[in-house]
Amino acid sequence: MIDHNALLLQVMAHDLLAPLTATKWQVELLEKSYKDKEKREKYLSGISASTELGIALTKHAHVAGKILSNSYDGDITKTNLPAEIRQATAELKMQYERHGLILEAEIEDENKEREMDVSLTKLFIWSIAKFFLSCVPPQTKVTMRGFHAQKETDKKYIFIVMADKVPNAQEYVNLVVAQEARGALDQSFVFSKLIKDIAPHLNVSYSADVQADGVSLEVIF
Repeated sequence: MIDHNALLLQVMAHDLLAPLTATKWQVELLEKSYKDKEKREKYLSGISASTELGIALTKHAHVAGKILSNSYDGDITKTNLPAEIRQATAELKMQYERHGLILEAEIEDENKEREMDVSLTKLFIWSIAKFFLSCVPPQTKVTMRGFHAQKETDKKYIFIVMADKVPNAQEYVNLVVAQEARGALDQSFVFSKLIKDIAPHLNVSYSADVQADGVSLEVIF
């Protein structure tokens, strides 16, 4: 029996430890170098970045807990989808680097606004990114692409995440498609469940497949 909330708490505690530790370390350095203007600005910038990441992760934890407990109420606003995806991916690069992974994102513009749930959309992107983070080996490149569907009249926006040479790639695809957990402590499963549970709230469809001995996941907004 998998306790999704317990696994999510474990993941969030681990993720939050990094920006909190970085903030503490940068504050200590700031106290020692408060007379050096260049260093002071550098440390203040680092503290700001770490704080923003901590806030983003805390928001994800709050929304994810409500999703997993079936108690989430949507918050719809009008905004630009690619801009929100770009911000979400920017927040993830630091986490990928800490795990020895490369995250490349190429998100095309969309000249319109959509009515969407920003917090839930960002949690959705985070869940997908964390799913890949949990299954790819170190020194692997994960690529994110966002673009319009081929037809000019088609209003769909495609978001694809890919990673090559993933060990046991088919197992991870099965995890996304059929929710086949590999054990009680399978963190990949909690991310695949979040993807599955969030998708209906956002009215999006997604699919996963094995490509080039790796995993590819496609979302249609």
